[in-house]
Amino acid sequence: MTDCASLTTTTQTRLLQPTLQLHQATTKAPSIPPIDQDFARLAASEALRLLSASLETLVHVTGDIPPTPPPRSPTDPQMSGLQAEKDIIARSRRSSPAPGKADARIHYNKPRPQDQIGDASVDRSRKANTQQPEIDGVRLKSPSPRAPEHVIISGDSHPLNTQHSAITRKFYSKLEPPITITQYLLRLHQFCPMSTAVYIATSLYIHRLAVEQCAIHVTKRNVHRLVLAGLRVATKALEDLAYPHSKVAKVGGVSEAELARLEISFCFLAGFELVIGEEMLRTHCDVLKEKSDEATKQQKGSDEKVLELRMANKPNGVQES
Repeated sequence: MTDCASLTTTTQTRLLQPTLQLHQATTKAPSIPPIDQDFARLAASEALRLLSASLETLVHVTGDIPPTPPPRSPTDPQMSGLQAEKDIIARSRRSSPAPGKADARIHYNKPRPQDQIGDASVDRSRKANTQQPEIDGVRLKSPSPRAPEHVIISGDSHPLNTQHSAITRKFYSKLEPPITITQYLLRLHQFCPMSTAVYIATSLYIHRLAVEQCAIHVTKRNVHRLVLAGLRVATKALEDLAYPHSKVAKVGGVSEAELARLEISFCFLAGFELVIGEEMLRTHCDVLKEKSDEATKQQKGSDEKVLELRMANKPNGVQES
């Protein structure tokens, strides 16, 4: 009787066990896919459209601002001569006498009456003897004053501004390019297609320089070279492979030497902060999408208003078809 009861209990347990497992499996919360998967699925052509729309907006807001006129003295766009200029300023400060010392020299060179020369020399010797220390009967020479630390402020910071202006002028064209930035990006994408991350990173680079740091104005005369350098730098920073330098120069419409100068100048403008994480790319992509949606809604609303005005201003006798 005991064996039958234990057998019945074991059978019921085995029958209930799969049911409990199924019940636990159904009550488990399903995994929700992250929202950021949209960025991974974003096509390169869509990222190119977002980049183009962002640049067009910057150009429209900025307008046509001419570059800073070049200085009279030549400058080094790679900023390699900046330290030399600082050293020249430091040496000029050390060589030029202080105002107090200059006044003392002038006062010393003035002619004095004969009766005051002896008294003045005695007073100076007494002061020198009282100031000089004496060790074991030997009077030591007073130490020379220590030169103050060199700090570049106010007018001496001009070399930095000069170098910055020399860098920004590298991106300006003498004449406005015959094609728009949208057509230029389509040409680059046709012959040198790049990834979604490169397009979004380039937009982030230029947004930092133009909006956050105000390091350069994005206009119709510099946006083409600026985006070419940004794409080239972003490709080298984020991708394992890059197109040959000569091919990118031909497609971009510049010489190989000029493309190299543009890359170097762009790196200096960006402060060599070129590494961008995935989270930053996703955040900037969301911002670009929001701005694009707002621009689309505004354009749609303006088109509807124009259509209403046209319908309201119809001449008499004209009927709708």
